[in-house]
Amino acid sequence: MATIDKYNMPDELYYTTDHAWIKVEGENIRIGITDFMQQLAGDITFIRVPRVNKDLPEGKTLASIQSGKWAGKISVPMGGKVLESNRDLVSNPGVLNSDPYGAAWIAVMQPEDLEKGLNSLMQGDDLEKWLRKEMEQHAE
Repeated sequence: MATIDKYNMPDELYYTTDHAWIKVEGENIRIGITDFMQQLAGDITFIRVPRVNKDLPEGKTLASIQSGKWAGKISVPMGGKVLESNRDLVSNPGVLNSDPYGAAWIAVMQPEDLEKGLNSLMQGDDLEKWLRKEMEQHAE
């Protein structure tokens, strides 16, 4: 697992500029929030997850998240259909803080065009450069 400064950013995942991670699982993708986002947000107190079987275009809101000091959203990283939604997070949103890359996945989607979608995401050196800029912005 790659660590950038104090943030765990697993190498096998892809990342978006709104702090979501994407794991490729065959033809589908699993989506969650990054360690950076959960640390920045503090104790997460609320999440709204997407409905199963809903078709969502890229850029639409996938999930709304709130903590005591912050409110934000995760956008759909690539258009497609929601196959699974992690309903457990609704009653226990704190899992987003304690296990962002495991039990706190938000949704599984079947993307319309996986290869095209992955081309718009970050990994490796690109991710590290971008995350360091984000850390500078949020340090102010």
